[in-house]
Amino acid sequence: MLDKNTIIAFILIAVIFIAWQVWTVSQAPPPKPQVQQVDTVKVAEENPPQSTQPAQPPPDTSFQTSFTPSVSADSLAAATDTIPEVLIPVETDAYIGELSSKGGGFVELRLKGYRYADSGNVALLPPNPVATPTLISQISNFSDANIRYTPDVRSISVSGSSSPQKLRFTAEIPGRGTLVKEYTFYPNRHDFDIRLTINGAQQLGLGKEYILAWLPQIPPSEKNLNTDYGSYKGTAYLGGEIHKLDSFKDGVLKEDLTGSAQFVGSRSKYFGYAFIPQNTLSNGAYFRGKEQKIKGPDGSYTEKRISAGIVIPTGSAENIDNSFKVFAGPLDYKLLKQYHVDLQDMIDWGWKIIQPFSLAVYWFCYWLHGSIPNYGIVVIITGILLKLITLPLTRKSVKSMAAMKELQPKMEELKAKYKSDAQKLNQEVMKLYKKEGVNPMGGCLLMLPQMPLFFGLYQVFRSTIEFRQAYFMPPWTDLSQPDPFPYILVLLTAILTFFQQKMSQSDPKFKMMVYIMPIFFFFIMKNLPAGLVLYWLTFTALSVLETMLLKRPGQARNPQVKSS
Repeated sequence: MLDKNTIIAFILIAVIFIAWQVWTVSQAPPPKPQVQQVDTVKVAEENPPQSTQPAQPPPDTSFQTSFTPSVSADSLAAATDTIPEVLIPVETDAYIGELSSKGGGFVELRLKGYRYADSGNVALLPPNPVATPTLISQISNFSDANIRYTPDVRSISVSGSSSPQKLRFTAEIPGRGTLVKEYTFYPNRHDFDIRLTINGAQQLGLGKEYILAWLPQIPPSEKNLNTDYGSYKGTAYLGGEIHKLDSFKDGVLKEDLTGSAQFVGSRSKYFGYAFIPQNTLSNGAYFRGKEQKIKGPDGSYTEKRISAGIVIPTGSAENIDNSFKVFAGPLDYKLLKQYHVDLQDMIDWGWKIIQPFSLAVYWFCYWLHGSIPNYGIVVIITGILLKLITLPLTRKSVKSMAAMKELQPKMEELKAKYKSDAQKLNQEVMKLYKKEGVNPMGGCLLMLPQMPLFFGLYQVFRSTIEFRQAYFMPPWTDLSQPDPFPYILVLLTAILTFFQQKMSQSDPKFKMMVYIMPIFFFFIMKNLPAGLVLYWLTFTALSVLETMLLKRPGQARNPQVKSS
């Protein structure tokens, strides 16, 4: 398969699509995100919550505060200062967390069933966040971040077949109005409902529209911070298409989209959140973010922080009653599709032309995994089946290269005959190709249909939650991560590439490619997901075997090429 033209075609396409991601990959392990463990109700002033994680420098909260409006509603917060902050633990089958009466939102949210590489459940909120979701207004600088609500229950626990449970936060602002946040929690679901009931919206200072926002950033969850942060995006579905925002100008992201949004949210590599309006139309989407270079003892990476909010118009209304569903969980295609608002488009499937191939590969691997629990075996079987599918193409490619080699004597005769007339030489060469039934591009173009499959596999291995921490065998315990040192899979692939090049090479002018391409492949593939390298190793091994069989005497000859 890997003749010189195929390699050149692969490189031209692959470098454009993936090289920018590959060469920026850092191998440095990240500091483990802190996760706060709280199991009982506490009053913050008397007994502040303690972290069970090792002590680290205080978190940088400047991002959260810089994008929280400077509250001109300080008097509203002051009116509730005498109410003590209460922490309410929440546990469902899908997550465990804690809400604070200060701001009336989550201050901790951890996903069950999804863990860090070392230990601990993945967190969707950083340490000491602004209570989330937060009610804000850009027009009037209103925010409820410091308002003390009164909760009607002190703990929430739903699981199995139990009924949904509600938690109501109420804030009475004397002479102004009332704010109510009512949450509904369900067992076995990665979402919760929030109902906003506001009496006296204009007196409270909301203005003509408000934003329900998730101000804290999603903490990184993966070993490789560069690849994790590289996937961070603000997302919104407006006007029938998905918008994914990750463009920072001078380290700042500031985007306000207008239009009715089906959802607004943000994502990391494998996790995300989204606001889905239930009984109202949105006015747009709100995104704020910062990025900065971080240098550590083991390397550097670019940290990204993105906030997202859904904009809801109020006009001059004093009384507001709006409901939202808030998704917070893994970017699982099957799970996201159940919401029927195109939430699955948050997943990165690659370019539009690649997306059908990515989805086809995803569904095939998922289906196969239903019978074969080891994703490494699934990858190997996928490589074998794709090799069988592309067998006619590779046979034509090998035979085309053999036919080109057989024509070399006649080509040399033409070069000698028309050495002073390049145009005539070109015409005669094309006549020779036509006469002998040889396609000079056959060795390359016939292989191009394999490229979308390869890129589809790349997107599936690097982006889908199913391959996160997918186990094969030691030392390949996470097929979504690069092949660990000493790069056994990568080395085997490079060695097989050498032999494939050696068997396919027919032009002495390209002799150095036999040695250059395996080295090039080594440095490219050592940073790719191990699952993709395992697939390519399987495919290459089968290609070497196929080439050996086709190169047997009498097997590779093109019957249309006449002997000299």
